[in-house]
Amino acid sequence: MAYVLLHRPVPLHPPPLCIIAQPPPPPRCIIAPPPPPHRYIIAQPERCIIPQPPPLPRCFITQPPAPPPRSSLSPSSRSFQPSCTMVRWNPPPLGWFKLNFDGSVYQDGSGKASIGGAIRDPDGRVVMSFGETTDHSTVGVVEARALIRGLRLAVSCCIKRLVVEGDDLVLVKLLRGEDTQTRIPGAMHEEIIGLLGCFAEVDVRHIYREGNQVAHVLCRQAYQCPGVWTGAFLSPAVAEKVDEDRRGVAHERLCKPRA
Repeated sequence: MAYVLLHRPVPLHPPPLCIIAQPPPPPRCIIAPPPPPHRYIIAQPERCIIPQPPPLPRCFITQPPAPPPRSSLSPSSRSFQPSCTMVRWNPPPLGWFKLNFDGSVYQDGSGKASIGGAIRDPDGRVVMSFGETTDHSTVGVVEARALIRGLRLAVSCCIKRLVVEGDDLVLVKLLRGEDTQTRIPGAMHEEIIGLLGCFAEVDVRHIYREGNQVAHVLCRQAYQCPGVWTGAFLSPAVAEKVDEDRRGVAHERLCKPRA
């Protein structure tokens, strides 16, 4: 026997209604207009008033007074002398010899005094030299003693033509006949004139002390080793000055300006 199973269909429930929610609308962006640009007020620069400098004073340049004309100068006026001059020893002319002399006097109460000199040929070589002490006296007398001693030695050497040179300006002017002022006794003056007459030709000249270095050193040397020397027998100090003169070395001399 057959059984028929009757299956009662179960009523189907309608599917649930699925409601899909709509996304919310995007927010409404309201773009605000940009603010108006700021107004920049540029301040005008202040006017700088630069004060004008005061006017310069008017300078009146005065012209230096014109020098007086030469014709208005009196005969006794002296020209301006340079403050410095160069002095050098010069050899005698060919065929002549030269005698340089000098005197030294100490004024310190020691009573020291000396004389010195040298006779040289045209090549500047020493023929004879001397340095000796003497009695203390005035500068003029001691200078004259040095000249007399040198003239006697020149006569003994049979010299015919002689140049006589010293730094005593008063004595040189007296012997040249340029002045009558003297600082020596009459007898000493006559002796010098007599010795000068022993030469065929003679020339008396003045030279500054800076150009009379050989005779000056011989004077100072006389206090340690006095004597008379011939030829090349010279001390190192004297030989050095002789060599400078032969090479024409000039020495500086400072002079005071004359009014």
